[in-house]
Amino acid sequence: MADKNISERVLNTANAYIPRFDLTSQSQWYITLPAAAFILVCTIITYRILFHPLASFPGPFLARFSGSWRNTRFWRGTWHDDVLNLHKRYGMVVRAAPSELSIVDEQATKLLVGHGTNAVKTTWYNTWSLPPSRVGMFPTQDKAWHSFLRKGCETASYAGRVSSVYSMSAILRCEEYVQQLLDLMMERLRVHSQDSGVVDMFHWTQYLAFDVAGELGFVQTLGQLETESDTLDMSAKIHMIFYLTTNMGHYLGQMLWFTHPLIRRINQVLGIPDPMVAVRSWTTKQITDRQAKNEAGVQSREDMLAHFVRMKNEAGKPADVNEILLEGMNMIGAGADTTSVAMRTCLYELCRSPEWYKKQTLDLPMLCATIREAMRLLPSITYPLYRYAPPGMEVGSYSIPAGTAIGMSPGAANRNKSVWGDDADQFRPDRWLEDEDKAKYLNVNDMTFGGDGARACIGKNLALVEVHKFVAQILHNFDLDFVNPAKPWRMHSQWFANQYDMHMKIKSRQR
Repeated sequence: MADKNISERVLNTANAYIPRFDLTSQSQWYITLPAAAFILVCTIITYRILFHPLASFPGPFLARFSGSWRNTRFWRGTWHDDVLNLHKRYGMVVRAAPSELSIVDEQATKLLVGHGTNAVKTTWYNTWSLPPSRVGMFPTQDKAWHSFLRKGCETASYAGRVSSVYSMSAILRCEEYVQQLLDLMMERLRVHSQDSGVVDMFHWTQYLAFDVAGELGFVQTLGQLETESDTLDMSAKIHMIFYLTTNMGHYLGQMLWFTHPLIRRINQVLGIPDPMVAVRSWTTKQITDRQAKNEAGVQSREDMLAHFVRMKNEAGKPADVNEILLEGMNMIGAGADTTSVAMRTCLYELCRSPEWYKKQTLDLPMLCATIREAMRLLPSITYPLYRYAPPGMEVGSYSIPAGTAIGMSPGAANRNKSVWGDDADQFRPDRWLEDEDKAKYLNVNDMTFGGDGARACIGKNLALVEVHKFVAQILHNFDLDFVNPAKPWRMHSQWFANQYDMHMKIKSRQR
């Protein structure tokens, strides 16, 4: 009884110090609502830190209750370094946001992005679904729809919807057009080698990759090598599109903050350009011009656009303009940067490693291994690839709650020491040549193109052909070195690992 009386006195005393708020009182609502909001925020933070299903996983303290730890690193463009440091400090499984884990593990990678996986993409990919186009191959969470977009139906009338045009045999049939652009590039670089002898390799690799995308996709280069400029500001606009789209994927509403008709109208009034409109308009013009030529009976060279125009939808009817537009924009938007990043990475690693540089012009297998090794250390895509954890998923000693968002960053996965050895951070091309079985094992675990499953990059063959031809020919024609070896480039991740200000000294080789 005494304890009860003491408790009552304590409660009465505390109650006397707590002001009584009436939500209908006009004089106190401005105190009540902020207080209620504060209590709600504190409750959420406490739950996420102490009681959330991921509360026991290691990671930065801020990431335990807020996505801002991850988001700020995305916006500032340093994720390529941040994710490596994250796993070096916390281990193979790290809490990168309140409901998200970043994982570096061989078995987890196979489970989530390997052959035959049923792991589902997270809602982050919805940021790539931009109306009026239908959900495309990259963002779709529907496995059957993805299969149709990639391969079409099994009927002879419209099989091989997209995949056939990206096959190695199809790419090699277009090799002569790639070579023509490489010849033009070497010619222009030779002029610069006799002039100042210094070029920004960021720009030149962009020029080549975008012109190849235009030539193979639309039988029309963008004229970037010819003019030595980013014509139509295409490269800059695409970089901005990827920067905004990927980062906004973690916010409520995602790209509606930029694509909603009201927002677009406000931007028009304020004179703020929409990079998506410019890229969409250019691609749409190529499509409508081609359709007009087809209707007029004008024959043009077989290219990717010709294939896309012949595509059928799931009902077996001709694909509409928006479906064709989606594939055309994928070609020009995603294909060019994926390739140009890899070109620069190869030159970077070779110029940092003179002992490997000298071997390249003498040994074709070594050249191929060098390219694979450089791309391993810095994959073109640095941001995480997201999947939901399936039931019963375990990584090491951790049991992953089903439905947890799992991020797998290719750059971190490609430095996993349990796969690549204790020298995983080192540039050592001969690791690919030591043993045939080991090379196959490394190839399966290489995340450079998003794994080896059905969701791997569909443009892989095109990128590999371009990169191999570029590296072989530029090394054959020129001696290269950095202008400033202490700062060879300026890295900024915006989905792609863009390496700006890559100033290099080039000198024509005696032939």
